[in-house]
Amino acid sequence: MKKKTRLIRQIFPSFLVIIVLSLSAVASYSTSHFKTFFLENSEKELMVRAKLLQNQFADILAVEPQNMKAIDDQCKNVGGATGTRVTVILPSGSVIGDSFGSTDLMENHMTRPEIIAALKGKEGVSRRYSSTLDKNMMYIALPVIKDGTLIAVVRTSLSVSVIDDKIRSVRNSIFLAMLGAALVAGLVSLFVSRQITRPMEEMKKGAAEFAKGNLGARMAVPDSEELAELAVTMNHMAEGLDEKIRAFENRSRELEAVHASMQEGVIAIDKDQRIITINQAAAKIFGFAAHELKARYILEAARNVEFQRFIQKALDTHEPVEEDILISGDEDLILNIHSSALYDTHNRRMGTLIIVHDITRIRRLEKMHKEFAANVSHELKTPLTSIQGFIETLQEMLAENNTQEAGKFLNIIEKNVNRMVALIDDLLSLSRLERLQGTHILFERHNLANLIHSAVNSCEGALRAKNIILGVDCPEELTVMVDPILMEQAILNLVDNAVKYSPENKAVSIIAVQNSGFTDIIVQDNGCGIDKEHLPQIFNRFYRVDRSRSRNEGGTGLGLAIVKHIVQYHRGKIDVRSIREKGTVFTIRIPEA
Repeated sequence: MKKKTRLIRQIFPSFLVIIVLSLSAVASYSTSHFKTFFLENSEKELMVRAKLLQNQFADILAVEPQNMKAIDDQCKNVGGATGTRVTVILPSGSVIGDSFGSTDLMENHMTRPEIIAALKGKEGVSRRYSSTLDKNMMYIALPVIKDGTLIAVVRTSLSVSVIDDKIRSVRNSIFLAMLGAALVAGLVSLFVSRQITRPMEEMKKGAAEFAKGNLGARMAVPDSEELAELAVTMNHMAEGLDEKIRAFENRSRELEAVHASMQEGVIAIDKDQRIITINQAAAKIFGFAAHELKARYILEAARNVEFQRFIQKALDTHEPVEEDILISGDEDLILNIHSSALYDTHNRRMGTLIIVHDITRIRRLEKMHKEFAANVSHELKTPLTSIQGFIETLQEMLAENNTQEAGKFLNIIEKNVNRMVALIDDLLSLSRLERLQGTHILFERHNLANLIHSAVNSCEGALRAKNIILGVDCPEELTVMVDPILMEQAILNLVDNAVKYSPENKAVSIIAVQNSGFTDIIVQDNGCGIDKEHLPQIFNRFYRVDRSRSRNEGGTGLGLAIVKHIVQYHRGKIDVRSIREKGTVFTIRIPEA
């Protein structure tokens, strides 16, 4: 790239060259003019002197035509007094008088151009080199005429070297003056150049600030009209750009905020399947952070054959595509994926926008609702069918006055009705817990021993019926942050289960201890126990290890599901350990705060 030159280095040398050329032209013209002036002036002076000597020598030659010495002396006197060479030449070309030379040594001047002109009666003017004086000379020759006869030629001459010396002196003076003028003009030009370029330098700094992104900066407005208009225009441009960039940034932040807060995954990919943008919700589905996936290929993130097939299908069509796919992992995910084509400002296809909905929970809830509806229907239908049959039988027995059997059937009906009431109560409890779960309610600190004893008192009748000894080991000062009604119900459900599934004359124990920031409530029985394969499902609704026995014991199949919801509501967890025919241990862990 060609190296750029500063503006002052372009302007100042130009000014300097113009000044030097101008002064040189003036000096050259002045020198030439002065030389011409001096030569013309010298010629006039010589002409005047020649004319004065013309008459003088005419008189001398008229009186003493043969007195060569008198003529030569007169030439020397005049030449010494005026500094002008005076020569008198006869019509034959012989020199009879000269102010600076010896006439005896002088050659014939008949061939001199000024002499030739003078002999013809004209004024002779010539400039040439003089071998006698070894100088360049200017000659003026005039005819000396007496009574109409040319009797001699008088010639005056002056060294041109003297004129050259004068011209040289004038030229030197002009050169010195030119140097001074050039120096002054150069300084003035430099000042003017700086005055011109300084506003541009300031504008350059302002433009550099704009280039750095500091659009809040403003250019200084110079005094010159053109630069002032440019600076004002640039400032307006920066202000407009700043407003547009701020508006764009605000819209970008709003879009990013919406993008980030969306529960749905959003992925934009180009035609080469490279990710343009992806939000955290989508990245989380594939187990990455959003910033790790930008500019990477979508197949690097989603290593799933069905998803890759969907991507290819979406890129191959301009129409929206929608599918549900399964992403296998530690926990299987069911994703609803919707794609739409992306176009640029010229309406050319640039990629695809993919919206990902995690519908795993929805599908699970749908499955749970279906199972729940089936289970509720089954659980309600069984006692209702029984009630219906016994009512029909009871009607027939009443018609036959068999009151003893009628009373027995009424007891059965009452038992089934109570079972239905218990089932409905448990369903209502579950519904209430599901509404509460996830809400931020401040729990109260309560004495745990009081809650346990209150739950035990509710089971007093069942304990006496089976002669079961229930032991409680809980420090009296132990307190927990709980909802007392719900926690009492959870303990009651566990104790009730322990009593139901324990043989007569066995023991049930409740132990409460503090352990590493948690309070553990342990309910242990010595009953029939639960097989290992059933343990993962016992907290599911309506799940029974032994359905016939559970119904005989009057259970609804929702007790442990209620306990699980209560514990989760308290941000705790529940564990179970059991050995067949040896008993079961339930442990509730509640955080202290």
